Formats: sequence, structure tokens, C-alpha cells
Amino acid sequence: MLKRYQVFLALVLGVALLTAAGCGTSTSLRGSITGTIVDSQTGIGVSAASVLTSPSTTTVKTDINGNFTIPDVQPGVYTVTANATDYNSNSITVTVDNGLTATTNLTLVSMGGSFSRNVLPILMVNCSIVGCHDDSTAAAGLRLNSYTSLMKGSRYGAVIYPYDAQGSKLIKRIKGIETPRMPKNRSALSTADQGLLSNWINGGARNN
Repeated sequence: MLKRYQVFLALVLGVALLTAAGCGTSTSLRGSITGTIVDSQTGIGVSAASVLTSPSTTTVKTDINGNFTIPDVQPGVYTVTANATDYNSNSITVTVDNGLTATTNLTLVSMGGSFSRNVLPILMVNCSIVGCHDDSTAAAGLRLNSYTSLMKGSRYGAVIYPYDAQGSKLIKRIKGIETPRMPKNRSALSTADQGLLSNWINGGARNN
């Protein structure tokens, strides 16, 4: 009888100890990572950039303003990497605390962009128009309706110096550093458009 009582008492004590131990544990709450991916030169958000982490979580795309959120992330330390077309990738380390959101921002350096996709549309709408730099007018002998014409320059020489946007006459005219400012008698180009042109030149002014 005594032996049975001792066994029963041992079982009761064991259950009590397990219960006490269970009460002392805490459950990890998942958090998230949020932030913005921006162009290093213009400060404008980069849309459709891929954002991924190591250790791996969910890969997401930035919205039209460059914002992103990676949900359902276990607490821990992560390397966040952003990739986008025509940009060099960039990474940063963040810590996600229990149940909280880690906020981080990344800047991407442009590899120059595309002439046909980024540069030519700006020139065609703002510069290669009647009375300025289209085929019929070609002010100062400068035509801005093709890559060949742009790189040929004006009768006074080159207007584009690859890898040197700051020294390129086209950028100086567009920014009003030299006169007459371009586009002549029209609104100045937006900061975003100026940035696209500068990025393309600094990336080598490629015919792409």
C-alpha cells in the first residue's frame, strides 16, 4: 500500500513540475520588415524592385512609390537585399524583435538606365520638337531624336560626356547652369527626369 502511495505521489509531483515549467515558457510572436527603396541620385522610390532576405522569408516587390512590407517574419537577424532592373543591388542588416516591425530603407545606384526606355522619351517630348532640336529646326545643329544624333552633338561640339553627367553640356543646359536653359521657353524638366538623364550618362551613355 505504501509503495502504491509513493508511486502516486511521484506522478503527482511530476505533473506539477511539468505544469510549472510550461507556465514559464513564452511563445515567439512573428514580426515584419518594412521600408522604402529609393534611387540614390534622385531620392525617388524605385518601383517593382525585388526585396528578399537571408535567412529566407517571403520575397516581395516594391509598390509604385518604392515601399515594401515582408510579413510573418520570425524574430531574428536578417540581411535584406534589394534588386531592380538597371540598378546595382544593395543590402542591409536588420533585427526583427518579438512581435514588432523592423523598418529599414535602402538606396540603389543606377547602372545608367536605358536610352530607348528612359532617355529618348524625355528628349522627344521636351526637346525634339518644332522650333528646338527636331530634324527641321536642329537649333545649333543639334538633333535630339536619336542616339546617333545626340552623341554627334551640336556644331560647337559634344553635348554628352559618357560617365560625366556633371560635365556634360546637355545636363548643364537642362539644369540652367549654362544658358539658354533647356527646354527653351518651356517648364524645366522634373527632378526625376533630370535624374534619369544624369544616371544614364554616368552609366556610360550606352545605346541600349
